[in-house]
Amino acid sequence: MSLTLGAAIYIALKPIFKIYTIIFVGYLLAKSNIVSMENAKGISNMVVNAILPCLTFNKIVANISWRDIKEIGVIILSAFILFFLGATGAIFTIFTTTVPKKFFWGLIFAGFFPNISDLPIAYIQSMGNGSIFTATEADKGVAYSCIFLFIQSFLMMNFGMWRVVGLDFRDIGEQDAESGAPTTIATNEEYELTAPQGSSNVIRPSNTYQSEDKRYNSDLSCNSITTNDTTSQACCEIPTGYTGPYKGSSVRELSDGPFKFKNDLSCTEIYRVSSTYSSPGALEISRIEDNFLSHGLASMRKRSGISTRREKSTVNELISNYSAADKIRHGDLDLSRPLSLTEEVGSKNASVGNASADSTNDAFTNLGKCNSNSSNHKGNISTFLERNNLKWLQYFVINCLRPASLGAILGIICALIPWVKACFVSTYVHVHKAPDGEPVLNFLMDFTEYIGNACVPLGLLLLGGTLARLEIKTLPPGFIKSAVLMTCFRLIVIPIIGVLWVNKLYSINWLDSRIGKFDMILTWSMPSATAQVYFTAFYTPACGDHVQMNCLSVLFVIQYTILFITVAFVITYTLKVDLKV
Repeated sequence: MSLTLGAAIYIALKPIFKIYTIIFVGYLLAKSNIVSMENAKGISNMVVNAILPCLTFNKIVANISWRDIKEIGVIILSAFILFFLGATGAIFTIFTTTVPKKFFWGLIFAGFFPNISDLPIAYIQSMGNGSIFTATEADKGVAYSCIFLFIQSFLMMNFGMWRVVGLDFRDIGEQDAESGAPTTIATNEEYELTAPQGSSNVIRPSNTYQSEDKRYNSDLSCNSITTNDTTSQACCEIPTGYTGPYKGSSVRELSDGPFKFKNDLSCTEIYRVSSTYSSPGALEISRIEDNFLSHGLASMRKRSGISTRREKSTVNELISNYSAADKIRHGDLDLSRPLSLTEEVGSKNASVGNASADSTNDAFTNLGKCNSNSSNHKGNISTFLERNNLKWLQYFVINCLRPASLGAILGIICALIPWVKACFVSTYVHVHKAPDGEPVLNFLMDFTEYIGNACVPLGLLLLGGTLARLEIKTLPPGFIKSAVLMTCFRLIVIPIIGVLWVNKLYSINWLDSRIGKFDMILTWSMPSATAQVYFTAFYTPACGDHVQMNCLSVLFVIQYTILFITVAFVITYTLKVDLKV
């Protein structure tokens, strides 16, 4: 029996309502700070490193076989066409509307990569109740979505395309160097750094250097940590005889190390004091990490018995947790090398085998190093790669060790080799079974399915938290038109092209299944990838106007505001016209 138009609209909207409800719960958890930015980052790393690889491996092994090679090839081809069309729409938007120069590459990235992870997987799983698709068909659709995600992840991480976002930040370091502005971490707490009695070594940044820094404060907006504490002034006592600069430490290290903070805390500004201003014996604070700063203040207040007020999460907190701008500017982070393999956006270079993350030697050089001879051998490999301009190969290979990539690669290998696949799930290939009649490695399928089921709910909750932390403080003139035009390309024009493309594939028998047709149309209807928020925060300095984050916030607000309308329209049309249900 065919569906009425009203029934088709309801079936198309029902999964969207479920997805939006989960996103809204994540939004509330972030806004009320039940899930702090630090906790959200930990959950995100857990999803990327454990839960997502399990989901990808399980769905691919269970639902893909060598018979699906044609459809896998079609998915790969369609993914590249989708990315190309999105980038084309972004370029058209740039040349026809007013897009700020600082968001040129950010808009291209937003056009190039759609959100093809949590949203389409959640939608397809919701359709597998038997009314349109069976549970088996829905699982196969999820496997196709995992292949789409695998292709996008390879382009982002293995080929380093996530670094495109950083092209908008190329001039920031140079401008800071030319201005000579001291970096400021603005809070509401004031610390006076003094020496013990009898010594004249005193630093009072808020008084002594206020006139010198005044001209910079009008240009900079910095991360803030606010409290309601109204106590007397705090001070840090410098040990007698200390004359050297104190670099790279946090307030926690100051409070627990040789410098003792008094318990009478109040709100201050902590300046990075230049050696130009320092007198002999004065303390020079050169670099203070934002995330350690907040922990240090909390630790000191706890010891002093001062209560703190839980603050709402903001985009500044997101930036302070992900930003590596200082490390990049000072050369502590080498973007030509892979970042940490166990983080969504790493804050240090990858450490493989015995290679140190902070070492100047390449991680690939030290891979598997056991002695000096092997080190020299690896050094020869590194020299060979550099001489032949093959460092990209090293970058690619190391990033294949990321859990998300590894889960997909292992899943595809196991799925396409019939005798290996038969060790995990029952197939037409005969292999010896376990005593319970199941394949010998079936317990791994149970394990990965059990863990992987948490991927989509957690991913949608994190998506809601990310949207909750976005803020629009200032907006370049005319960018609203740019965001609206880009949204029209992303959610209206590209889905129409997607429907035409998929129908053509189906008519020439390149797509054989209904679920493959449905999954591809759905994927072409998705908004921009929210992972761009973290990549942008990675490059964003704590101080500045944050143009890129403001523009990105507007783009996501508009896209997710109308997403339920555009997706519902596309899916309703697909059900009634393409699938004829």
